[in-house]
This record gives sequence, structure tokens and C-alpha cells, in this order.
Amino acid sequence: MLHRPICLAALAAAAISTGAAWAASAPAGSSARESNAVPYAEALAGAPETLQSLLARTMEQDPQLLVARALEAASGERRAQARSRLAPVLNAQALQGRAKETLFGAPVDGRTDESSVGLRWNLFNGGADMAELRGSTHDMAAARADVRRAQEEIGERVANAYAELLRHEELLPASRQRVGEAQRLVELVKRSTELGKLAPSDANQAQAALLDAQVAHGQLLADLRSGRDRLAILTGVTLRPLVPVELSDAHFMPDAPAGESGLLAAARTRAQAASARVLPWASTIAPRIDLDYTRELHNSSRPITDAKQEQGWLVSARWDLPLGGENQARRAEAMARAEAAKAEADRVERSLQSELATLPPRMANSRSAVSQLDEQVAQYDQLVRAAELQYQAGKRSLLQLVQLLDSRYLAQQRRAEERYKLLAAQLRFLALRGDFLPAMGVASH
Repeated sequence: MLHRPICLAALAAAAISTGAAWAASAPAGSSARESNAVPYAEALAGAPETLQSLLARTMEQDPQLLVARALEAASGERRAQARSRLAPVLNAQALQGRAKETLFGAPVDGRTDESSVGLRWNLFNGGADMAELRGSTHDMAAARADVRRAQEEIGERVANAYAELLRHEELLPASRQRVGEAQRLVELVKRSTELGKLAPSDANQAQAALLDAQVAHGQLLADLRSGRDRLAILTGVTLRPLVPVELSDAHFMPDAPAGESGLLAAARTRAQAASARVLPWASTIAPRIDLDYTRELHNSSRPITDAKQEQGWLVSARWDLPLGGENQARRAEAMARAEAAKAEADRVERSLQSELATLPPRMANSRSAVSQLDEQVAQYDQLVRAAELQYQAGKRSLLQLVQLLDSRYLAQQRRAEERYKLLAAQLRFLALRGDFLPAMGVASH
């Protein structure tokens, strides 16, 4: 009875010393593979950078935002044009010429030399100018919403690439550990095989496990490099080491106040703009009323054949009634466009609400899965340590140990994947609710 505890203690001490020796040895296969592919760690240098600071550093130079700002400026100029139609138009006129004329049967050398100024003011045109001013005002508000929409889309696109890169970086230490353990296991089996303790098939099995770990590690390095390159292209800057994203739980509380996404705000405002351009039915038969004022500045024309008007004003009313129904068709077109814009706004709202409704259950499931996988990985760590002792004692086969190592890495993969899914769902949730920019600390336009 006393020999058993002593043997177990000796076995544990031997396994611990062996494990320490394994930890001290370098994973030659992993190092060779990473050195041949340019180590990923060398690509990111400088002070660590959060997602918020990366967005603040890069968003203003994004071409999509520059396009949105340019279109916003264009909509402002269009509104200025619409407003100017409500003001009078100043005109100036100068006439000069020579002519051979006949006056009362006698030839006369005619001369034209005169100048005048005038003012024309459209007093009423069926309300078309006011409708265009109201519509262009809403268009300018929609353009501002498009700027915010561009900021949200840029931020979400960069954040998703950032989160995907974090997922690969989180898995990198586990992948290196797996390659290192497989390498050390190959060395151990090789020594045991040389001593005749194990069959050659065990050495082949250990080598196959190492190759599998190296292939997976190489794929992870490729994913890391491609993710880094994608994020660098999206941002247009040199990347720094990434920092895990931390989002306040206050944004995801059921009673948290919701904002309005730029996409939905733009659609609703464009619907208002289209509705503001619909004229009443009376506008199709209303006259156009203009006020004209003229003042003569200079007149030395000869001969004088008519009375000279030095200044005067005139109010005119003109009815333009196309017999083909153009006025009615123009109004019907505006009504149809208003209905289409309203339906589009409703479609966008339903689409956002339907997607938003699916996110809370997905986030809750991912949170639960991450917690469970944390426990599972911790359990696998204990099982692997115990399996190493049992393998040394001959109570567990090499296949069982390899399967445990693979199962632990699979659990680590799933944990990284679930963390990525949770972060992606949270970012999408903020974007749909219009809270993405405040959560990232980015000032909306």
C-alpha cells in the first residue's frame, strides 16, 4: 500500500520535469515555418491601438466619406439655386447700331444708342418654386444622413476586419502550443522507438500529428497575413498592434435608448423630400404672374419715331395649359415618386427591424458558448496534463493523447470563433440602432 503513493509521486515528478524540458525546447518546425513565411509579429510595430483610435485616425480619409461629403455640398448648392428663384432677377441691356432707313419717303441715317436696366420678379408660378425649395431642403438633410451612413458603413467594415484579425491573433498562441507539443511528442516517441519501447507505427502516428499541426498553423499564418493586408487596405494606414475591443454593456440593455441609423434616416428624409415636391391640383391650371420694372439709362437713338419710356412697371398673368395634359402628368409623376420613396423607407425600416430582432438571441447564445468553452478548454488543459502522466506510465496510448491535444485545439478554435461571432453581432446591433458612432467615440456629421 505504501509503494503506490511513492510510485505515483515519482511518476508525477518525472512527468513534471519532462514537461519543463519540453517547455524549454523550441518548436523547431513552427519556427522554421514562420521564418520562411516572414513572421507575422514583425508586420505590426509601434504602440498598441484600439479600434476606436484606428477609426479616428483613418475614417476622414476614406473615399466613401469624401464622396458623401461632396454630394452633401452639392445638395447645399442645389438648395441655394432653389432659394434664388424666389428672388427677383436684375437685367441690364445695351443696344447700339446703324441702319439706312426711309422716313416719309426720304432717306435717313438711323442710329441706335441706348441702355436700360430692369427687374423681373416672378410673383407666383403655381407653387412650384416653393415646392422645390422645400424638397431641396429635405434633400440636403438626406445628404447629411448619407454622410452619417457612410461613417457607419466605413466603421462597421473596418470593425469587422479588425474583429476577424483579432480572432486569428487569439488563436495564434494555441496553434504555436499545438505545434510545439506535437514536435516534442515526436522527439519523445522517437527516443522510445530507438530504445525499443514503442513500435515504428507510433513514430509514424506522432509524425502525422505534427504534420497536421504544422499545416493548420501555416493556414492560420496565411489567414493572419491576409487579414492584416485587408485591414491595411481598408484603412489606408500602417497598422499597429491590435487591442481587444471593449464595448459597454449599457449599449445592449433592453431599455437602452435607441438612435436612428444613417441608412434609415436618409430613406425617411428622401421620402419627405419627394412628398414636398407634390403640388396641389389647382397648380395645374394656375397662372404665372410676373412683375417687370424697367428704367432707361441712356437713349440717343435717331430718328425718334415712338414715344420714349423712361421708366415703367408691368404686371402680367399668363396661363400655360398644354392640351396634351403635361401639367397633370407632371403632378401624377411627383405623386408616384413620393409613393415610391415612402415605400422604400418602409422597406428599409422593416429590413433593419427584422435583422435587429435576430441579434439579441445570437448574442446571448454566443456569450453562453464562450463561457462554456472557457470551462471546456480549462478541463482539456487538466485532461492533457493527466494524459501525459498516464502516457508516461503506459496507461494511455499515443492515439488517445493525440486525440486529446486535437480536441483541446478544436475547443480553442470554437472559442475564438464564438468570440468573433459575439463581437460581430454586437457591432451590427449598434449599427442597426444608430449607436455605432457614439460607441466608437466618432463624432457624427
